[in-house]
Amino acid sequence: MKDRKLLWFVVFLMVFAFCLEAFAGSISDDNAKLEEVNNQIESIQAKIDENTAKGKGLTERIGDLNESINLLEEAMSLLEKDIKNTMEDIAQKEEELSEAERNIEGKTEVMNSRLRVMYKNKEIGYIEVLLASENFSDLITRLDMVKKIFAHDVNLLKYMEEQKEIIFIKKQELEANRLRLVNSKNEKDDKAKSLQLNRGKLERDKEDLVKNTAELEKSENELLDLAKKIEEEIRRKQSDAAYIGGIMTWPAPGYTRITSEFGYRIHPILKTRKLHTGIDIGVPSNSTIVAAQSGTVISAGYNGGYGKIVMIDHGGGIVTLYAHNNTLLVSEGDKVEKGQAISKSGSTGLSTGPHLHFEVRENGVYVNPLPWVKGN
Repeated sequence: MKDRKLLWFVVFLMVFAFCLEAFAGSISDDNAKLEEVNNQIESIQAKIDENTAKGKGLTERIGDLNESINLLEEAMSLLEKDIKNTMEDIAQKEEELSEAERNIEGKTEVMNSRLRVMYKNKEIGYIEVLLASENFSDLITRLDMVKKIFAHDVNLLKYMEEQKEIIFIKKQELEANRLRLVNSKNEKDDKAKSLQLNRGKLERDKEDLVKNTAELEKSENELLDLAKKIEEEIRRKQSDAAYIGGIMTWPAPGYTRITSEFGYRIHPILKTRKLHTGIDIGVPSNSTIVAAQSGTVISAGYNGGYGKIVMIDHGGGIVTLYAHNNTLLVSEGDKVEKGQAISKSGSTGLSTGPHLHFEVRENGVYVNPLPWVKGN
């Protein structure tokens, strides 16, 4: 798509470069060419403005992604610390479990060893202790002592088995928590990678946008140079005829309030500092607009941001322009008299409300219209 647009611009510039070799046409033809070039310049500027807005949006989105990625990386760093601490806790529980198993094995071995010694060496053991009783009372005492010894051994083994089970369960819980932390870290890592890929795409889109804007600006500069050459040719042709002369009449009879002076200003719609090439006169819609001086209509139609316009050549390089009309009452080529109705006011083109934009051009250069209508 961009290649086709660039090719179109190249062809467009080639055609006009050919035309510039010798402007054999009339001033009206030249103004038509100039109008077409200005329309293209305005179209390119709109695309540049659109690219600027898109670039700003991409920059904001990239900034948001960077913030999200940073937050994820911070969260992953904390999870890594939690995983490390959990692994240390698991290692500690494994050591405690091993120690508990060794204690149980040691205690069991002591009990088994005692029984083996009693069996092999015929030393006094639990049975002998009972049989060595002197009387029934002594027997009961000894029996109670034997029971307590067995109970102590059994309870000790039971306690150690319980502790082993508690440690084992705690280890399992820690392992489950470790797996949960690892899964959470992996999820955040996947999310961060996805955001990084998206950021990379947006950055590439922004680079393409910058390149496209540079190409548009190059085309715009070429068209501006072309417009300048056409204007110079128009000035040359206009200088061949003498200005009709005299002070111009006020173009908006009955309405004298100037809402915007000639000179640099912040454009009310584009919000950029630009030369205001004429004066704005506040008028209601469909008010009668008249020719400021006698002359020939060299353009009558729609002209981009100017909306519906009338341009009149008064000779001697002097041209007046009347913009933002609702209705045009004259056509290109018409001869008009000073004070003759040429249009009805409106708000067409780039306009914030009904008004007349009135220009005076001297040899193609924008000049302040007020001295030309002084006293009127």
